[in-house]
Amino acid sequence: MHMRQLVLSTRTGVVAALACAGLLVGALDGSAARTPPIRQKAAGGQIETFSLSGGRIAYDVMARTGAAAPCNKVLVWSPQRGSTARISGRQTCSADSTSTGAGVRELVLSGGRAAWIVNQGGNSESSDHLYSSTVARPHEQLVAAAFRSGDVSGVLTGNWLGGLVGANGFLAVDHWATNAGGDVTTVRLRRVGPRLADLAQGPGAMLARSTDGRLIAVLRSGNTIGLYSTDGALRRTVTPVQGATEVAVRGDFLAVLTSADTLEVYNSHSGRRLRTWRVAHGAHSLDVSNGIAAYAAPFPSGGYARVVHVRRLKSGRDRVLTTTPPELIGVQLEPAGLAYAFDRIAPNRAGTLGFVPMSRVVRALRAR
Repeated sequence: MHMRQLVLSTRTGVVAALACAGLLVGALDGSAARTPPIRQKAAGGQIETFSLSGGRIAYDVMARTGAAAPCNKVLVWSPQRGSTARISGRQTCSADSTSTGAGVRELVLSGGRAAWIVNQGGNSESSDHLYSSTVARPHEQLVAAAFRSGDVSGVLTGNWLGGLVGANGFLAVDHWATNAGGDVTTVRLRRVGPRLADLAQGPGAMLARSTDGRLIAVLRSGNTIGLYSTDGALRRTVTPVQGATEVAVRGDFLAVLTSADTLEVYNSHSGRRLRTWRVAHGAHSLDVSNGIAAYAAPFPSGGYARVVHVRRLKSGRDRVLTTTPPELIGVQLEPAGLAYAFDRIAPNRAGTLGFVPMSRVVRALRAR
């Protein structure tokens, strides 16, 4: 080959290589540009609780102290559409008006329907009211109520509602009673519809903590987990190695946070333990989806929860997805993505909701 031909060939190769590199960079930039952004929303008040379902987030905003007309509200935010709608009504508006009540203590969004429990009380009485509403046509409806009396700092005798769970259009709640000695006398796990319908009875049915719409995970006081079908049949009982503090069930996996700072992973069908992973001290707000666990925790130095962790259940790979100002209320995980909420540690400072699309969650777990 002549020198001139060699130079021309070399130049042509360099130009082609640069062109290919440019195309590759452009493709990578385009891929990054196509990754959906993290979305945040100022809640307009302190967030008491929240729930994620199908890419929408239901959340409760505490009545603002000192406002001319304080009103507690349950709302639903669609990060994709950027729309927000109030679904609660007049009764929930006064949820925060009593001296010892917790307000909206529990909230679940399940498909197109939300349910929440309002707890109110004074020095000698306490009550739980279970409300529900559809998202498409908001109308607050009272489903059930439970009343008890005695000493709110000691023993209360009567009926209780709690353990509200839901997924894929299914909703369930525990309904139990206590006697004058504070002992639990009856327990019923019940489906939430226009009215409550019994699914299972007995002490083993308390307290529901998670459901994927097929199984209900009940965390019992004796450190066992009962897995019930949504028609109330007990499928199996799982006994964690360490003391269980939280549970989450989804598809093939049952995940258990323990008091030993571990995450125990079980097969939800057989009850066989698959893995045990170390987690950050103070981990809480466990959820699972798509073979991934999510939880909230403080920084290693301690303090308020501010760190959102995600972890592969099979490989154990753990990554920090994001951090927040104090205090991180919790996280929830669905096939659509991850939701989190935090309230700033200051009177009347508005809380914030966040939504991370699942593609970003997966991308974070792939990072080295």
